[in-house]
Amino acid sequence: MSAPLISVLLPVYNAESFIRDSIQSVLDQTLPDFELIVIDDGSKDNSAEMVESIRDPRIRFYRQENKGMGATLNYAISLARGQFLARQDADDISLAERFARQVTFLNAHTDHALAGTAAVIVNEKLGETGRRHSPAEKHRDLCFDLLFDNPFVHSSVMMRADAIKQTGAYDLQKASLIQDYDLWWRIAQKFR
Repeated sequence: MSAPLISVLLPVYNAESFIRDSIQSVLDQTLPDFELIVIDDGSKDNSAEMVESIRDPRIRFYRQENKGMGATLNYAISLARGQFLARQDADDISLAERFARQVTFLNAHTDHALAGTAAVIVNEKLGETGRRHSPAEKHRDLCFDLLFDNPFVHSSVMMRADAIKQTGAYDLQKASLIQDYDLWWRIAQKFR
């Protein structure tokens, strides 16, 4: 079996209300060349059973005792075979062209190692709340923003797998709330 273009990293913890829609939004991508690595991080609800009920050969499902998001993502990275790593959270939805647009951008900008997106904040019923996240678009502006805050929506990011090999994955010595921020900072030191 040949390696997929994208490995989607989807950690799950007690997300039975959202996981089906989240996975379906990945399966509905217009660029279908991906593997979806779903890792249940010790859920106490029916999340694992819901994931197992979804039949698609691109899904690779694993269960583990609760270790936290950073450790779960590092495990998913170790399993990933794709050239690109796409993040997806169990309670988020990706628009159908997300992967295609991010791969197109990264292929056109080979010096870039990470691409995020804007986000619309929705409620439990997928209704828009009126809140949006619109990060800067240029490398220089993003680096400036990184001095003060995390400009990326974690589950909207696509990264080059080779860049993660060079910078290292999520640093579990850091507090869990800043592990993604720390990773973006390290990527920004070597790549655009």
